[in-house]
Amino acid sequence: MLMLASGLMGPLLTWAQDSGASTHVFAKTADGPLHLDIHLPKTGTNFGPTILWIHGGGWRQGSRVNWHLVDWLPEKGCPVVSIDYRLTDTAPFPAQITDCRAALAWLREHGEDHGVDPKHIVVAGLSAGAHLASLLGLSDNSKTTPLRGILHFYGPCDFIAMMKYAKKPTDVLNTPAAPVYALLGGALRDHAELAEQASPVTYLDAEDPPILIFAGTKDSLMTQRQCGLLETKAGDAGVKATLHTIEGAGHGGPAFSDETRQKQILDFLKSVE
Repeated sequence: MLMLASGLMGPLLTWAQDSGASTHVFAKTADGPLHLDIHLPKTGTNFGPTILWIHGGGWRQGSRVNWHLVDWLPEKGCPVVSIDYRLTDTAPFPAQITDCRAALAWLREHGEDHGVDPKHIVVAGLSAGAHLASLLGLSDNSKTTPLRGILHFYGPCDFIAMMKYAKKPTDVLNTPAAPVYALLGGALRDHAELAEQASPVTYLDAEDPPILIFAGTKDSLMTQRQCGLLETKAGDAGVKATLHTIEGAGHGGPAFSDETRQKQILDFLKSVE
């Protein structure tokens, strides 16, 4: 039984069944079915925005079970929907964003049947998943059920800007050692058009949802620059974006879900109701 309720974050949902994760097929591709897991808050808890979570792993590894960075959110009243997508050993770009869009479409169509509100969705991800979350959020054009926000944890956003570090064939971004090589199907410097299509900043406009960005000071300079670019270019486009730099944090770790970060995330989710 699905019931509308009112609460701190606006129109909310309560779910009158036992809580717990449920697994669903959201798309069938030539490479096999794709699944998502729905993690609901406890029975009787007012729901905040639903988090559509996209895992990291350099687009070449990981799965929907890698949602630990946000596994505390159901306890705070926010459902988390963690999705799979095709990895680069199966298919190059744009398969990954195609799958993410399919998951969003499934959630919009079937979300209410499974206890989540399709009108209050925030997309989120870490590293490669942050790239896909931002690409999904900034390129989505729905007017009837617009996304409410984007949570971007230490991921790339602008492959064209990266090309200044990929001028020579021997530069690492032009070699199979770089995850972006498999994503684009070859050397970055040889795929400028596809790199632009794959860059979230390409789609920025003033109607986009707000973005909350996190990066660590001990992460790579490339990642820090990319997160800074996302904040700057979003602001230039009239999109509200805030970058929180975490002193001493690297590419992941407990600092991204500590008490301070949890408060910043919850404040953001309340602000995008």
